[in-house]
Amino acid sequence: MIMWLSSAILCRMSPTRTVLSEPVSRHVTPTKTILRADVPVGEAMASLRKRDLDQPIVYFYVLDEDEKLVGVVSTRNLLLANPKAKVSDLMDGSVISIPDTMTLEDALEFFAMYRLLAFPVVDKDNKLLGTIDVQRYTEEVLDMTATDRMADLYQYVGFSVEQARQQTAFTGYKSRMPWLFCNMGAGVACAIIAAFFERTLAEVVVIAMFIPLVLTLSESISIQSMTLSFQFLHRVQIAWDAVWKRVRMEAMTALMIGVTSGVVVGLTAILWGKGSAPAAVIGISIIAGMFVSAIAGMGVPVLLHAFRLDAKVASGPVVLMCADVLTTTVYLGLATWMLV
Repeated sequence: MIMWLSSAILCRMSPTRTVLSEPVSRHVTPTKTILRADVPVGEAMASLRKRDLDQPIVYFYVLDEDEKLVGVVSTRNLLLANPKAKVSDLMDGSVISIPDTMTLEDALEFFAMYRLLAFPVVDKDNKLLGTIDVQRYTEEVLDMTATDRMADLYQYVGFSVEQARQQTAFTGYKSRMPWLFCNMGAGVACAIIAAFFERTLAEVVVIAMFIPLVLTLSESISIQSMTLSFQFLHRVQIAWDAVWKRVRMEAMTALMIGVTSGVVVGLTAILWGKGSAPAAVIGISIIAGMFVSAIAGMGVPVLLHAFRLDAKVASGPVVLMCADVLTTTVYLGLATWMLV
């Protein structure tokens, strides 16, 4: 069912990522709302009336005698101006323009940064090529959101959106099996760790009883953190300042969640009659395990992306592997130190 649904959705989606990497010059709209800097407003208005303005009017762009962009005039200022005033007297000379060599993705960020309805696109000589308006921004963001949502869904289980379209059994096996080795490796590693702490598990049986719960909490928060890291995987260049800020915030959140979970589970162990010392080990291990797992969940996808690896495919299995191995080591190591 999921395979059929994803194929149906993908058939309706445009190749958003490919489009966003194209030069913005391929997506400009020619504009007729052009004014000359050295003409009176009345003459400029008369000229506009003669044109076939079949597109929404957002801004009027002002050019000099060399066809170079020198300013912008709002519709309101133009309509209320003295007809004898020069257009150059009304224009805002600090016009924000987009170079034609910029990618569409970077150009669209201007809308979020400057909150304008349209931007002029210019060549290397500052000559106006056309405009890109907020409608284009809205269309691409909605398309990108739909595509990213589907890609993020498949990241959970370790294969990409493109691989969901593969219909043969062997193709599916080849694309998905390698990342399941991460989970196998994590299971074997946890078994080796458990064997190393065999004495602890034999002497303090309650520690073994709570292993599934401790691992489940760590895995859950690692997946939550991994989901939050998706926002950093949709760009080629990573904004490291934003990443570190998010990691610090996520660490504090994980610490608070871990303390709450640790206290609840620890009190449950005490009420169950398992003793305060084992309960303390369980509670502290939950706090520590959830803390390190959350950081791994946030950091692993970003690092994979930074090293140009396929973070969309690898993140889920690798994050779960890190959460299991780190939590098992912390849990059994702390139990041995405090109880044996």
